[in-house]
Amino acid sequence: MDQESQLDAARSRTDQVQRDLEVASAELGLTHGALERELPAHVKKGDVAWAIRQNAALEKKMQQAAEELEEVSELLEQVQARS
Repeated sequence: MDQESQLDAARSRTDQVQRDLEVASAELGLTHGALERELPAHVKKGDVAWAIRQNAALEKKMQQAAEELEEVSELLEQVQARS
């Protein structure tokens, strides 16, 4: 596989992973919202409270990872344009 093909494959893969992360992040956001809305306050204690906080933290991490992958995709495009 030549360098151009490798760059195409890398760009395609990063684009797909970025889309997957964005979808997963949105799904986590939906589940977090449902948990916050639907669970009564007296249930949001202990492990349940931890799980809700963890869900929100994971959503943010996934959003950050998607943004970083977007930057990687842009760098790959720049390298490919120079080739």
